[in-house]
Amino acid sequence: MLIGSVLSLLSFHSLSAQAGDANLNNQAALKGISEIYTLYDVRKANPNVMLSYLKGIESNYNNLLKEKVKPHLRIIFISSAVQFITTEPADNIEMEYGDTLKGIADQIARLKDIGVKMEACSTATAYFNVDNETLLPGIVPVRSGFLSVMGWQAQGYSLVPVY
Repeated sequence: MLIGSVLSLLSFHSLSAQAGDANLNNQAALKGISEIYTLYDVRKANPNVMLSYLKGIESNYNNLLKEKVKPHLRIIFISSAVQFITTEPADNIEMEYGDTLKGIADQIARLKDIGVKMEACSTATAYFNVDNETLLPGIVPVRSGFLSVMGWQAQGYSLVPVY
């Protein structure tokens, strides 16, 4: 388990370095676009992998700015992912993933600071016994994550599944 988590993080950082190559761009895909609206549907069951994806979302934000595109980014946490976005995680999760949970909290704070809007599915928080009052700062509980996905897409947000 630990080896897989370390390899996942190392792979992400190697890929990030390659993606940072100054000669790379997304001009063809972003041609004529000055603003973009994106909703990340995060359902990761492994907090180590989830942290890598949260860092990737920040990287997307910065890369959009490099491409001169104004990002409007949102995240909806659904399913087991809600277990990792609380100030009071279950004891077994805290014991196994304590350092990663701190990393997630720090990354959530960075995403909040750059303007990423975040929501958590209250159906999932209830199922996983996460008190909505303990969600990390910047994360707003909503009745249903699926309704948020539907609503934000109807308002023009493109969906990026993070399963």
